Amino acid sequence: MWHGLWPLTFSGQGDYFPSRTGLDRPGGALGAEPQYGRRTVVVPQHVADRRRGAVQPLFGDDFFDRIHVEPRTLNLGNVSTVQRRAVRVWNAFRSRALALTEATLSAGEGIVLTAPGVPPMPFVPLSERAWQVAVGTDGPPVIGANLAFRFDGFAEIPVVITGQRIVAFAFVPDWSRGVLERLAWRTDILTSPLQVEQRRGLRSTPRRSFEATLIVDGRERVLLDLAVFGWGGRTWALPIWPDGQWLAAEHALGVRVLACDPAHRDFRSGGLVLLRGPTAFDTEVAEIESIGADRVVLRHPTTRAWPRGTRLYPVRAARLAESPKITRLSDQAASVAVRFEVVEPCDWSALADAPIYRGHPVLADRPDESESLSAGWQRALLTLDNELGTPFVLDPADWAAVTQSHRWRMHGRAERARVRSWLYALRGRHRAVWRPTHADDLTLLATVAGTATAADVANVGLARFAGLRPGRRDVRIELRDGRAFHRRITAAASLDDATDRITLDAALGVDVRPRDVKRISFLVLSRADSDETEIEHHTDSDGAADSALVLRAVRDRDQDDGPAPT
Repeated sequence: MWHGLWPLTFSGQGDYFPSRTGLDRPGGALGAEPQYGRRTVVVPQHVADRRRGAVQPLFGDDFFDRIHVEPRTLNLGNVSTVQRRAVRVWNAFRSRALALTEATLSAGEGIVLTAPGVPPMPFVPLSERAWQVAVGTDGPPVIGANLAFRFDGFAEIPVVITGQRIVAFAFVPDWSRGVLERLAWRTDILTSPLQVEQRRGLRSTPRRSFEATLIVDGRERVLLDLAVFGWGGRTWALPIWPDGQWLAAEHALGVRVLACDPAHRDFRSGGLVLLRGPTAFDTEVAEIESIGADRVVLRHPTTRAWPRGTRLYPVRAARLAESPKITRLSDQAASVAVRFEVVEPCDWSALADAPIYRGHPVLADRPDESESLSAGWQRALLTLDNELGTPFVLDPADWAAVTQSHRWRMHGRAERARVRSWLYALRGRHRAVWRPTHADDLTLLATVAGTATAADVANVGLARFAGLRPGRRDVRIELRDGRAFHRRITAAASLDDATDRITLDAALGVDVRPRDVKRISFLVLSRADSDETEIEHHTDSDGAADSALVLRAVRDRDQDDGPAPT
């Protein structure tokens, strides 16, 4: 690597040629300059006496005549299998031989150092030697070793080796009970008496945990017992069970490309994958170099052949949140309940196709109504009660925060990925979205022209009670052909007991007849009512999953809001 730079940095000649051409001599000609042989250059005395200058450093002065050790830091990350790295030492002196007196490894439990020779070791000019470092899974959970090179007459040159050891948790869950995934953000909220909020997210990514029940028997039961006994407080390579898949082809020993379908799964460049055979004893953890549309490229070749039907999982580093709960089924079988907490940041892709209204995305996905959805109103009432007379109750905001639950029933990886993107968009209680009630709130009574802003709807008390307050002044108009319009009601008046006339902030642009309307729902700017969200995986990511949360209305100001009420 370094030797190729030698011809570019040191040619063996000076920085300039002191000879002059025939044009510099008075009366000289080009033919007077010798074409070959030794040349004699005469420098006038007045030129030699007046030369001034300073030595200018070149690249060669910065690169050569020193000792290079590459790399100076070995950050191995999560070590789940034996990791091998090379440390190269180069004597970059062009004319000086050196002697390596010692190469020592400190705090290197579980690290094998293979040297190219035994010190004292001579280094002739421009020579290079390599030390092989092999880091295994046996040893302290945190790797903090130091490899020091000592040359006679030079200061010690250290190489820092860091990382953490993890062991694969190669047991599969009992899918009859599913897998529960929990995402937990943290939000700090300051609320004024008028219910205007200032929200501050305290976590850039959520804390992620998994709960599952395992059924183990035979040798796997004993393996789990000994693994938790010896490694229970350390970091595990946890397979993301819902994102598992079966390899559809044979993979020979030593391959670096795994043919699979990584779309909408938790694979990531620089992360880990777990290959699992028929039992928990047949496993291999490998590091991902890159991800393609139909493949995962590994950083190092596999150490064994993997047949068709092998399980492939993305992996996250995790710890046991608590001691597993064991229920003995027989002398050979046991049911084990485990809960893991992921110890690395877990990012996810942002929303790509959600409609935007007044600067916030619109949660246009209809909720799953196979179970009843709850709703309610929350008011910040101030009560003064002296326990003698009638209590005094004040509503300073004169506004109710509407709450409504929203449930997703997901089928397949694409729907799961979309719902997860929504959960990451909300970030717990931090961010707000527009939530339609997804109910038939207003009924159109007459055709609305494409250029008109007034519409007649059935009288439901909108002009009398809503007062154009946040939460009941924005609507979503869904047509039967799939189009949807989001508008703000700027005025409402009751024409008679059966009809209200509302004024929209903008025309719809198309003629809308009552029979064209599928539903008109109120739009409510809302945030999640909790920082924790659960995803219940009934099967792997190709099957079904459920998630639910409660959304609470907020009084965030938008671009058309005037001054805050007094």
